[in-house]
Amino acid sequence: MKKPTLHYMLSTYRLDQLYLPAAFWALFAIVSLFQLEPDHLLDMARAYLGAVVPLVAGIMGAYAILDDPVLELRFATPARTAAMLTERLGLIFAVQALCALTFQAFVLAFGADLSPLGNAFRVQLAWLIPTVSLMTLGCAASLLGTQSMGGAFLVGLTWLVEILARGWLAHNNGKYVLVFMGALMPDHPDLTPNQITLAVLSLTFLIISWALLRRQERYI
Repeated sequence: MKKPTLHYMLSTYRLDQLYLPAAFWALFAIVSLFQLEPDHLLDMARAYLGAVVPLVAGIMGAYAILDDPVLELRFATPARTAAMLTERLGLIFAVQALCALTFQAFVLAFGADLSPLGNAFRVQLAWLIPTVSLMTLGCAASLLGTQSMGGAFLVGLTWLVEILARGWLAHNNGKYVLVFMGALMPDHPDLTPNQITLAVLSLTFLIISWALLRRQERYI
């Protein structure tokens, strides 16, 4: 059997999940236009890049595998588990990356100053690290619980708790797993250890997802 093509992945993917990131992008773009002062645009960029993009990626990650309408057919083919994860999560990441980069271009076009987030590399890490973290968390949790809704719930709960308790987490050991630090606290002295920890956790969640997905009988 030939390897799945991009057209195949798009045709079998739930398009309503592609509407979700587009809707949030449009909402934040419209709100940004209400007040074009640089400080307001920076706040909108912080919120969208550091909080909304990761949340949407996490929810989509939870539905990435188990909501595949031809999952049983995929299991019946010699396609590798790693390839399936790469295809599904890769597509989600590509969509979120497109949203993040185009929103940056949008606010910069209207005079936003993103330098408080750091240099260009730091700006990209501010959304990339939390996006990958919540996306892999959602995928691993949904496979562990054998249902997408459970993974999405865990992502939403983690997101909400960290938003509400971000100040407390930032001054305790929770600072190492605070996914919003790069966007909301770019001057935190432990930002680099935080991002390294989240990257390691993301890799761990990805390995867990791979190991769980190899037990195909759990999902048929």
